[in-house]
Amino acid sequence: MRKSIPLLKPHCDKKTLRAKKCSELEALPQEYIAQSDAAIEARLLSLPEYIAAKRVFVYFSVGSEVGTRGIIAHALAAGKPVALPMCEDGGKMSFRLISDMCELRPGKFGIPEPTPNAPELAPQTGDIMIVPALCCDTLGNRLGHGAGYYDRYLAGHDCFTVCLCRKRMLEDTIPTEPTDVAVSLVLTE
Repeated sequence: MRKSIPLLKPHCDKKTLRAKKCSELEALPQEYIAQSDAAIEARLLSLPEYIAAKRVFVYFSVGSEVGTRGIIAHALAAGKPVALPMCEDGGKMSFRLISDMCELRPGKFGIPEPTPNAPELAPQTGDIMIVPALCCDTLGNRLGHGAGYYDRYLAGHDCFTVCLCRKRMLEDTIPTEPTDVAVSLVLTE
């Protein structure tokens, strides 16, 4: 099982930092977003762990999140099995196999996700999981949107995890709690 990183003395609480980072994200110029998306995608696709990955677990980006559509398309074209998250009742999440992005439908939070009848897939050693975040620190701590879906899921699964984070959203430290699970790698442009 994955271990969380030891607690750090945060410079502010998660709620305050989340509000600050949401404002910063909304203020980013579209030109920078497009450039950082392209650079982060290129870095991910050349990552040895991605190239060697047997299967790819990835979120579907929405809004100003680091774009994943190109990553999903690349993995599918390369013949890698691709699984996207599906949020379920009770704060649970599962990953479901897709063969085309047109199979996705709006899920619990309006985010495109696989249908409930798509085959469930669990990550294993040799797989890669691309994890979303509002911001990260260089130690692998991430700040999500506060629902805890990924922390609960990652606590029970072990594979190589990558968080995509724009350089302008990177923090020195992220406040952590015992239930937080750090990622293997934070990837920026």
